[in-house]
Amino acid sequence: MADYMGEKTKPSKTLLIVTFIPIILNVLVFIVTDGFNVHPHLASPFIYLIGSFVMLVIAIFVAFIGYTMAKDEEPEWGSKLQFKIIQALNILWVLISIVFALMLVFVYLLRVA
Repeated sequence: MADYMGEKTKPSKTLLIVTFIPIILNVLVFIVTDGFNVHPHLASPFIYLIGSFVMLVIAIFVAFIGYTMAKDEEPEWGSKLQFKIIQALNILWVLISIVFALMLVFVYLLRVA
């Protein structure tokens, strides 16, 4: 897309990549924990518990970076819709990561049985 008043009006490839890294990490957590199964068969307890928390923390961190990058790249003039969608996606990834972290705590750390 052409520049409007000297500003980029299209998100950079780096921003798009950073935006989709958290969802990849969240999907990996879902796979490693075998769908948050109480007794996952795909990995050892160290990987599905500690590794999942690490992946979720990284996902939250990368989503905040993506949100900040989208705010920085957002043009003052012209269409901002693409950047607002990317910001919303990054907020969604943070919320999903927090929900997954809470599920890890409740399923594996606070299980009663």
